[in-house]
Amino acid sequence: MSQITTGIRSILSHPFIYKTVQNMLGANKVRIQCVEKYIRPFKNAKILDIGCGTADILKFLPNSVEYIGFDLNNHYINYAKNKFGNRGTFICNDVNNQIKNLPPFDIILATGLLHHLDDAEVNKLFTMATNALKESGRMVTFDGCFLENQSRVAKFIIKKDRGQNVRFPNEYKNLAETSFNHVKVNIHHDLLRIPYTHIIMECSKSII
Repeated sequence: MSQITTGIRSILSHPFIYKTVQNMLGANKVRIQCVEKYIRPFKNAKILDIGCGTADILKFLPNSVEYIGFDLNNHYINYAKNKFGNRGTFICNDVNNQIKNLPPFDIILATGLLHHLDDAEVNKLFTMATNALKESGRMVTFDGCFLENQSRVAKFIIKKDRGQNVRFPNEYKNLAETSFNHVKVNIHHDLLRIPYTHIIMECSKSII
């Protein structure tokens, strides 16, 4: 995993600071839009959230979903357990270590994760996801991205991200297509309160 966690970025490892910064940027609005337009959860859906952070997406998911969140930050996982209790299962571990023991999923989330991983790690993640999804399942990813004619401010901010593998849309898509038959790309410039460019991908083994 390629990310910068030293200097001022290190404070984002603490749940309170992390959540405060996200709320200032308008993260809840982003989550609502992502749930409604892209995640599209349904009753009793089995959802795997890889790199779940503090699992705040749960606030916008139906109570009936079966949610399992993985993250390598123990502070985030402890926060999620205290905040959401039995609404989900929260595990501080590498999902690859336990995926064989988990049931097949309807939806897999990788929110703000791919730009922390190098190409080999992303390929491993996508391979694991295709094996962990039901045949009708989908994987939804959400990351910052670069564009050719991007706002200088947006590009500057994205370069300061903890994740050091921010890519262009075609680079994300090409990686996804090594494992998925169908990849739908969506680009947004207005999800946050600051200039920023996001790519949201819907990936599936069958037509979405």
